[in-house]
Amino acid sequence: MGHESSPGPPTDQADPTRSSTSIAQSWTTPDSNLALLECLSIATPTRPALPTELILQILDHPTRWVYLYSIRHPPSVHPNRPIVMIANRPTGIPLLFTRPFSARDSGRLRQIVFTFRSRDQGWSSNPDNGSWSWFEASLARLPSTDEDGQGGFNGTAQWTGSYEWTGEWMKLHEKRLENGPRYRIQTNKHASTEPEEYTIELTDEHELVQRVNEGDRVVLWACACFPGWENRVYEAEITVLGTDDITTARQSDDH
Repeated sequence: MGHESSPGPPTDQADPTRSSTSIAQSWTTPDSNLALLECLSIATPTRPALPTELILQILDHPTRWVYLYSIRHPPSVHPNRPIVMIANRPTGIPLLFTRPFSARDSGRLRQIVFTFRSRDQGWSSNPDNGSWSWFEASLARLPSTDEDGQGGFNGTAQWTGSYEWTGEWMKLHEKRLENGPRYRIQTNKHASTEPEEYTIELTDEHELVQRVNEGDRVVLWACACFPGWENRVYEAEITVLGTDDITTARQSDDH
């Protein structure tokens, strides 16, 4: 494992209106859903009020999901340099992990979006043998002393910008990290000399999203296997989408 630059620590994104070059912001806002709810539940001279069951179906449509939370590694301050480079490490390293899901947010959860720019080493001696540079996602229950997207030692968050903490941190949390399946979500383009931008959307039909419970964190892993293979990551983000409080409350009342 090597490293080429020292970016700042991951940043917790709290503003759904923030600009981003990586993710298509197709979600809506709670205010917009409230306006839609009021509009559909009131009869007009041209149509009756819609039944509650139909309104809930509309509000739970993917286009009506709202932004809940995100964690992001910004690009390096040095142009065209990766924030991290993994070489021949099939078990991978935890590139990002979210804060623990609360009971409220796990109930509202509908989609997890992984966005990153990455590439492999840029060459290959056997193009027919496929790519061995990829990303995985998993769930883990990590101590509350661990900060978002960072490792923790003895209750103190450690961030060097070079992922030098991962070896000791992974030994510390080995059982927690391996207590559950990991899902391959993306493979880097084979022998690419330019980073590609990837967006992977896991909805509530995916097993990982269905398995999220209170206290779980979502972990993004960067992996590479066999001598010569690398995974060079230039930026990464995890975004969590779900239903708003109004929709969640009405769904609970309806059941």
